[in-house]
This record gives sequence, C-alpha cells and structure tokens, in this order.
Amino acid sequence: MTQKERIMICGAGGMLGSALVPYLESQGHRVLATDIDVNEKWLEFLDVRDYHGMRYVMSEFKPTTLMNLAALTDLEYCETHAGDAISTNAGGSANCAALASKINYVYISTAGIFDGKQEYYSDEDKPNPLCVYAKSKYWGELIAQTVPKHHVLRCGWQMGGIQRGKDKKFIGKIWKQIKAGATELNVVTDKEGTPTYVLDFSKQIEKLLEAKAYGVFNAACGGDASRFDVAVEFVRLLDLQDSVKVNIVDSSFWAEEYFAPRPASEKLITARLDMLELNVMRPWKTALAEYVKDNPEYFKTEKLR
Repeated sequence: MTQKERIMICGAGGMLGSALVPYLESQGHRVLATDIDVNEKWLEFLDVRDYHGMRYVMSEFKPTTLMNLAALTDLEYCETHAGDAISTNAGGSANCAALASKINYVYISTAGIFDGKQEYYSDEDKPNPLCVYAKSKYWGELIAQTVPKHHVLRCGWQMGGIQRGKDKKFIGKIWKQIKAGATELNVVTDKEGTPTYVLDFSKQIEKLLEAKAYGVFNAACGGDASRFDVAVEFVRLLDLQDSVKVNIVDSSFWAEEYFAPRPASEKLITARLDMLELNVMRPWKTALAEYVKDNPEYFKTEKLR
C-alpha cells in the first residue's frame, strides 16, 4: 500500500488480531490496537459497546480506517446469552458505523451466516443465519453496509495464533488433544467449510484497502474441506499419522457439547475477489503447512510418536 493508514482496531486481542496487528505494522501503518481483554502489552482497553469511549479514543487517534474485529464467537455462549451477543456483535458494529461515516470501516463477518442448504455460497447469496451468533453477525454486516466506505469480509474457519496462545478454534482444539496424549480423535464429516489462515486474511484486508474496493467479500483460502479432512491433514503435517487415529463421527456425537445450530456447509466462493483480481489467499493446505512449519516450538511432536 503506497499510502500508509492510521488504523484503529477494535477487538485486536484475539486470534485474527495476533496476525493482523504485527502484519500491518510491518507494512508501515500506524496501528492503535484495542480490546476489552488487555492480554498483550501493545493493547489498550476499549469496549466496542461503549459509544462515548469509542468516540473519545477516535478523536484522539484520528484514524483513517476503523477495523472491527470485536466479537463474541462462542456459539454456545451466544445461544444462552443472546443479549450479550447482540450488543457486542451487532451493537458494536452500530457504534463503529456511526463513528466511521467518513472513513474506511472494515467489519469482519463469518461464513456461518448461511444456512448450509447449498453446498457453496457466493458473495451475492442471501444469508439465512441459524443461531444467535450468526444472526448477530449478519445484523452487524447490514449495519456496516450503511457506511459509504465499507469493507465487509466473511471469513471461513480460522487457523492461526497458536504462538500467542490465541488459537481457540479447530486446529487449536485438535492440537490440545494431541498434546495431552490423545491417540484417537473423533471428528465430524458432516460439517464442511473453507479454512482460512489469519495471516493470508490479514494480507487480504490490506489489499482491499489499497484497492479502495468497497462492499461485501467472501474471503477464505482456496479449496474446501470437512472438519475430518482438516484433522487428517494436520495430523499428517505433524507426521503423527501412525500414532494418532482420526475417527469419523457425525454431529450427533458432539450434540451435547456443541448444541447451537450450525450449517452443514459453510463453503465460500470468493467470486468478487477473483473477478477484481484481488485475491491474495493461498490454498488452505499450503497455508496450514506453513503454519505448522513456522511454529516448530509450539508443534513439538518428538515425545508423541
């Protein structure tokens, strides 16, 4: 990006922020990273639900771009705490949209806003969210689209952040089981999607800002997979295929633990990015291989073989 931005990020303390903040800073942008959970020395406290607090910080920092990563993403928590989910995921977007009316507003959404009745979903397909989390994120999308210079990016299944203890998603959960000594993993085949490496996703955000490409974009790594496919590939990359067996189960196996409704398919087609020749995201297997290779201290497997 030739013109450097002043970027204020809300919700930067999570998985995506662990990649996005250092990447943007490495590209020469001025970044103010905020979160309600100040778990890094480079974070400042800010609650995206606090309009007046947001307004004050923005008046001091004067960003040219506001990025909203702040979200409650635990589907089961959202299902049982709907008010909290809506005030954060949709209300937070409303505060951001009101304050970003004259600058760039980047809102991170999710493939989970679709109902899974189709196998693939393009940018133009109409969302039909099934659970409280997905509904609150879709409402946040709609609010974000009221800002003239909006970039709404729908992310697939996130991978990344293990080096900072931020990977609370699928790969992180699988690794936690393996590291604890599990020799068998029970993984579903009836949930499919598009894995998304947070470093690639960070580069995609910058690319859209650079191109001044506004609107709604599906943004995920190339290729699709079931949860089972991802687990098998991860175990192979760890060279543990002879030590860890991946068992096929369906979603009923995890029904008690994961009770929030989830779509059978969250496969995203990146049609708009491809049409505009702005897609910088690699195939998910390539990205996952890099993730494992670049974090040898965290993916130690010698004692597990």
